[in-house]
Amino acid sequence: MPASTRYGVEGAVEQELFALGITAKHARPYHPQTCGKVERFHQTLKKFVGAQKGIETKKQLQRAIDRFVVYYNDVRPHRGVGRRTPRSVFGGRQKAQPTASLVKIDGRRLRLDKVDSTGSVTLRHRGRLHHIGIGRPYAGWRVAMLVEGLDIEVVGLDGSPLRRLVLDPTKDYQRMP
Repeated sequence: MPASTRYGVEGAVEQELFALGITAKHARPYHPQTCGKVERFHQTLKKFVGAQKGIETKKQLQRAIDRFVVYYNDVRPHRGVGRRTPRSVFGGRQKAQPTASLVKIDGRRLRLDKVDSTGSVTLRHRGRLHHIGIGRPYAGWRVAMLVEGLDIEVVGLDGSPLRRLVLDPTKDYQRMP
């Protein structure tokens, strides 16, 4: 399944990333600055491969590209990273880690929130933000949402049940019954 078939439609990749607590971000269409580094890399690759003699088959072309990748990452110093190679810069940095592990209770995702002044909490489902009405009397309360698919249970941090609902993904605001 493709990562995303069109804007606003979530694919398997987005679903898996969301389950891991990762937000997928895409480049804006028709915005060339977004992909400028890749375009520059392709230009350098074409120059390198074009300067090679005797490339007549796909196998020879692949070997030339493989040599370029080693040269580009491990040999050639880059001005943008202090005349160091990309591999030395990448290897010398601490790698990013998830900020918090995704908490699950009985197979349900846990989301903590605070009821806003209008009596609502928010929940992102398939990349879209939904507002769930809890009631104005609960404004300021800290709550927990247990989410499994479209089924949502909202409870106070003291364990008191506040609302159960099945999310309607076509509506931004989920009214109180």
